[in-house]
Amino acid sequence: MKTLKIIFLGISMILVSTFIYGQKLTLIVNYSDAQIFLLKGTTIIKPALGVGTAQLKLSGKSDNRIVIIKEGFEPLIQEYPKERKWPKEIRINLQNRMVAITTLPFDADIYVNGVNVGRERFDLIVPVGNSQTIELKKAGFEVLKKTYYNLDGQEEPPLKDHMKLVNRLVSISVVPTTADIYVNDDLRGEGNEEVVVREKECVTVRVEKEGFENAEKLFCNKEGEKEPPLNYNFTLDDRVVKLKVSPESAEIKMNGKIVGLGEYDVKVRKGDCVQVIVFKEGYIKKKLNYCNSKEYQEPPVNDHIELSEDQAFKTSVSTDMANVNVTLEVKDGLAEIDAWKLISSIVMAEFDVLEITDKETGYIRSAWQVQSFNGESTIRTRVIVKMGDSNPLKYVIKIASERADGVVSVKDDQEFEEWNRILKRYQYIIGEAQARLK
Repeated sequence: MKTLKIIFLGISMILVSTFIYGQKLTLIVNYSDAQIFLLKGTTIIKPALGVGTAQLKLSGKSDNRIVIIKEGFEPLIQEYPKERKWPKEIRINLQNRMVAITTLPFDADIYVNGVNVGRERFDLIVPVGNSQTIELKKAGFEVLKKTYYNLDGQEEPPLKDHMKLVNRLVSISVVPTTADIYVNDDLRGEGNEEVVVREKECVTVRVEKEGFENAEKLFCNKEGEKEPPLNYNFTLDDRVVKLKVSPESAEIKMNGKIVGLGEYDVKVRKGDCVQVIVFKEGYIKKKLNYCNSKEYQEPPVNDHIELSEDQAFKTSVSTDMANVNVTLEVKDGLAEIDAWKLISSIVMAEFDVLEITDKETGYIRSAWQVQSFNGESTIRTRVIVKMGDSNPLKYVIKIASERADGVVSVKDDQEFEEWNRILKRYQYIIGEAQARLK
């Protein structure tokens, strides 16, 4: 009896073992073109067990692992332990999508959801019901960003995708940091800005700050053009003074040239000084000095100059006889000595001090007579007479009229310049001499 029990137990174990180890499973994948391979360790055993479906006979000598491969999906590894009883037919669903990503340039970094995952190529897994965001980054390029979805209602991710950085990125910095940055005339910010230069395009970056000369730079992302730099610094060194003058018709002169009427943007290069002269007939001329140097006070952003009326202008007349030689013809019958006395008396009626008087040569030169007006201008005047011809008798007379800004000494010749006006008190000297000698 005991022997029969042992025989029965042995037969039962053989039957169970045959049932377990001899199971044959039918594997059905939800995609008919999915390949099913036997997997030993990490090695894929070829050829495939089947495409779409396969028969897997469980073995007691292996872990019965398979891998299902289909382009566009994450490879799925399944394992069927020999100790477990399995249904004859097993359905397998591929759900997680996979995008084969390649990139250019090769040294660009690939980030997935903010984590660096490598360079050049990457197999991006998009789990079912989720999305994945991938970014391609390299210094000097605009970041390329894409999101792939494995969600109902969203576009399916592609099998493959190529990501290429083409738009350049220039990091702009500005000194002073409060300067405004314009890109193609659009205000973008101040101090610092990331400027994108799209493929096959150019952009103009302009930096402005009141009181400084603008700076501008063209960046191009075109074949054959110099590639944009990673960083570019604008330093505004040259100053600009917005000068306005009253009256508006006043002339503004720089470097001996008239540069404007009423207003002008005066540029002062770094380390330089400039002199500006503003003037208008009938007003006191002003000289302005602006320096762009540490040794001097910095120039103002705006400067408004109001010219004062020249009081000397009101007490003078405009004439074409100022500072020119005028011939005095002596009438027939008037002796030279009488003509000389007559001229001398006319001159001395207005000029009581004579520097030179020489009857023999017929030469008279009065001393300068000086008059200041409200401390803003100084006028000096004198008369010079010399014999022009003896037969017939002629003399030449000139009223020298000169003007200087401010109150200056009559001896400061460098401060005076010829004036095309004569003080009213001297306006009739030449006319009187002409009338009395004829």
